[in-house]
Amino acid sequence: MRNYMHKYRKKNVGYAFVVGDLLHYGQLNFLKECKKHCDFLIVGVYTNELTKTYKREPIIPFEERIELVQMLKLVDMVVTVHNRSCIPMLENLTEDGWKIKYLFHGTDWDPEQDKDLQKSKEFIESMGGELIQPEYYEGRTTTSIIKEILRRYENGENVIGNQGNS
Repeated sequence: MRNYMHKYRKKNVGYAFVVGDLLHYGQLNFLKECKKHCDFLIVGVYTNELTKTYKREPIIPFEERIELVQMLKLVDMVVTVHNRSCIPMLENLTEDGWKIKYLFHGTDWDPEQDKDLQKSKEFIESMGGELIQPEYYEGRTTTSIIKEILRRYENGENVIGNQGNS
């Protein structure tokens, strides 16, 4: 972490978080929109345990999801997220010397309706930063991918391919 800090300490640093399961265009579009606002984008990836507290268990193992997100050119640094509230991660990053200016979350969560996001918004604002909510891309989601695979399977379509395991 420290190698980045010297170069980016005075830059616009943003923090976004994802589950990153079944990496798809909707997730890439979100990160692309986040990167438009900052010079350095830190992305938190939710652990399997955290994800299971509010939705299904991810299909892709955590270690693979971390690596997939790390490989994206839009992402400058990846961290592991254990808490649904952004405050512990923002505190950890701040303690490590990062000056986070932007917290990103899609418009699929409303800070007026979600207590964790509301508290995280208040926290980033108390640090002189702001919550930016790129428009949620509904054209492709992990859930829609799973539903499409199930629909095809139920209709007797070949969802596995000719090789059986590709």
